[in-house]
Amino acid sequence: METLVIGILQRSHGVKGFLRVKSLSGETTHFQQLEWVYIRKGGKDIRFEVEEVKVSGKDVFLKLKGIDSKEASLPYLLSEVAVPKEKASPLKKNQYYYGDLCQCTLIHKGEELGRVVSVVESGDFFLLEAKLTNGKTVLIPFVDAWVGKVAIDEGTIELRDTEILE
Repeated sequence: METLVIGILQRSHGVKGFLRVKSLSGETTHFQQLEWVYIRKGGKDIRFEVEEVKVSGKDVFLKLKGIDSKEASLPYLLSEVAVPKEKASPLKKNQYYYGDLCQCTLIHKGEELGRVVSVVESGDFFLLEAKLTNGKTVLIPFVDAWVGKVAIDEGTIELRDTEILE
């Protein structure tokens, strides 16, 4: 089962064990449909049943079964909240999960140039970190000027120009 990280546990909220979550997508409605989540702590996924979700604007507060006080919530602060991919925030047109972009093959005019190995957030847009077939690592702005067709189902990302790779 493929999982995605949808938030970070920022701090405890109140005395009943609620945890404030920073939504990584900025969306909050999908949290209200969750029955359980994984909390990633120390490289391990710990499954928790969701008892209650409160949403107030951009703030999300999770009440997880077994975390019933502020003190009990403290060990989980700054942990990641992960869910099965189908439970994550739905994508809009021309949006992609970072994990789907990683490992895509970069192509230009039918020629394989390398693979995306990570995604780096950078202000108004993000960058694709790519390992080229010649061994060089480059950062490619994920903007229309450089990136053409993205075909996640085919595992390819078309580059409009190769000048940036030089």
